[in-house]
Amino acid sequence: MLWIQTFLTELHAWEWLAIFVTRLVVGLLFLLSGRGKLFVRERREQMRQTLIEAHVPFPEFNTVFVSTVEFVCGALLILGTLTPIACVMLGGVMIVAIATTAIRNIKATSLLGWLSEFLYLPEVLCLVILIWLFFSGPGWLSVDHLILF
Repeated sequence: MLWIQTFLTELHAWEWLAIFVTRLVVGLLFLLSGRGKLFVRERREQMRQTLIEAHVPFPEFNTVFVSTVEFVCGALLILGTLTPIACVMLGGVMIVAIATTAIRNIKATSLLGWLSEFLYLPEVLCLVILIWLFFSGPGWLSVDHLILF
């Protein structure tokens, strides 16, 4: 049993790597998504059309706002800067995306089927990861850690 405890202690010592990789991947996902919507006219128009179809108010403003949040907060996650704020902002974007578009695409006939399809949504996975990063913090390989510690 001692070897299990030693293994878990060693594993915990490497938690920073999982946090770092997660921050990089999720941050890059949002940065690139926001970049596309901000700087590629076709992607911005597609986003605006999605918001119109979802009956989101002020679609022109929200297209730019959401894209900017994704771009800026994605960059903040990559750097590990203002991580809790970035997680809250991006989490808000994910909640709205789930509520306005993603959840409408679920076509399950049973409660378990619906739950299975709901949990399979990429927006739900991103939200769960953002919640984890919010509570775990950015790890020691981050600007937040350099400033605060």
